[in-house]
Amino acid sequence: MNSIQKKLLLYAGSCFTLLFLALLVTIYMEMNHTVIPLNKSLTQQVLDARSDQIDYWFNQRIGEIDTLAALASDHQWSREQLLQETHRLERRKREEYESIRVVDLHAFSWGMEDKPFSILNRPYYQHLIESNADYVVSHPIVSKANGVEIVVILYRIQPLKNEEAAYIAAGVSLEKMKEIAEDISMYDQLGKLIVGGSDEPEQQAIGCNHSKGCDGISVFEAPIDSVKGWKIVLEVPDSELSLAVVRTQRTALIVGPLLGLIFILLLMLLLTSIIRPIQALRQVMKNVQQGNQHIRADESRQDEIGDLAHSFNEMLVQLYRSEQEKQEIELKLVHEQIKPHFLYNTLDTIQWMAGEYGADNIVEMVEALSTYFRLSLGHGETYISLEQELYHVESYLQIQCVRYEEILDYELSYEEDILQCPVLRFMLQPLVENAIYHGIKPLEDRRCTISIQACSTGDQLVIHVANDGLPIPSDKLVRINQMLTEDKQDGAVAGFGLYSVNHRIRMLYGKGYGLKISSSEGMTTMTILLPKNDRRECE
Repeated sequence: MNSIQKKLLLYAGSCFTLLFLALLVTIYMEMNHTVIPLNKSLTQQVLDARSDQIDYWFNQRIGEIDTLAALASDHQWSREQLLQETHRLERRKREEYESIRVVDLHAFSWGMEDKPFSILNRPYYQHLIESNADYVVSHPIVSKANGVEIVVILYRIQPLKNEEAAYIAAGVSLEKMKEIAEDISMYDQLGKLIVGGSDEPEQQAIGCNHSKGCDGISVFEAPIDSVKGWKIVLEVPDSELSLAVVRTQRTALIVGPLLGLIFILLLMLLLTSIIRPIQALRQVMKNVQQGNQHIRADESRQDEIGDLAHSFNEMLVQLYRSEQEKQEIELKLVHEQIKPHFLYNTLDTIQWMAGEYGADNIVEMVEALSTYFRLSLGHGETYISLEQELYHVESYLQIQCVRYEEILDYELSYEEDILQCPVLRFMLQPLVENAIYHGIKPLEDRRCTISIQACSTGDQLVIHVANDGLPIPSDKLVRINQMLTEDKQDGAVAGFGLYSVNHRIRMLYGKGYGLKISSSEGMTTMTILLPKNDRRECE
């Protein structure tokens, strides 16, 4: 942090401290005159909100039961049909309902599985019979099924269409209301405590008549509209209402320094808003220096730093483009080195055949040679389809089978769906040539086969060039694979053909791809590994 930043932070901190002290004195003077009425108003609002929550919860249950009753009346459901519907609602709302039963006109309560029982003498049933209400809510009772506290909503089905289904009796658990009420007391229409407040002894000691209140305690009430006569009551000592003044002052003393710290941090962020983008650009440069070619500087800023980042990115584009062009030139140079190699060998073969056979064979040989060079020389493109590469190497094998008809056979196998995958041109012929001259030709007394197999494994393309000729000695095989792994040419270990294939693949696709060789007594296999989903275009 430089000296200018320190001075600005010191000045801003002093100003903030003075403003905070002035604000603290003002808060202390004003809160003593306003906090208790404000706390009472807020407490009543909280109680009203809790009451609305409980009322809404009750209305949901009553609405669900009303829907069942209306459907039962409209469709003239039998008791069994209505029980099936209530059972569906009960399963769907397991947390809300302890059970839902159907009551017939003779006051017998029916369930899905247990035996019916009479509720004729139950107070809530008598109350509904004596009144014109659509429903009544019972006093809290303990469920015999699971021992939890419930209230029963007894709902009248009207107009009555079936004596077997006259009422719906829904046992609603009080647990949800207790969760909503928390430390607030709830009373029913007879003034009976349904849900108690705190169970602590000192809290119970201050309890008094909730309808009249007592000295030193403020009583807040809020009715539950959907259940007539029910209400929630909160008793708060006046000392706790005034205690909020002290707590607020303590909170101000805690929050004030925190706000000051946040203010200073924001100021520091503002002061360093120019330094951070430069540091980020510097980090990008370091990543580029370490070889990350995908990272770019952030150009979103509309200032000089954004212009600098844009110029840096443009420089990277030009640099990487130059490197790519350099790679392509190097590839072409490597490729040009191997073009004439086979030409001389084939001409030698033609000369040999001219002395041994007639002109017709020479014509066939020249035709195969023409096909070979037409595919190998191409139009200068780096990539061709796998299908073209296989056709090219097959032309080469046809030529060699004419010369070595006594000792050479070949076979090709491939998956149809990978034939259009782009691959490097002139990739398989050097491997086949290596197999002929180092694996098959030395065994002049035995017929051998070159097998080329192309397949896919996951997101990789795998090509095997195998022969059952002379195996590679184990010590030489180790040196060859080491040379391929290190991508260094060593004429004493292996010829230029193996190196060129491996070098071109690793140059274009990375070190994860290339050529590997395995050899045993019965088979020598050269395996090429390429990316299957490479999006390069082939011509």
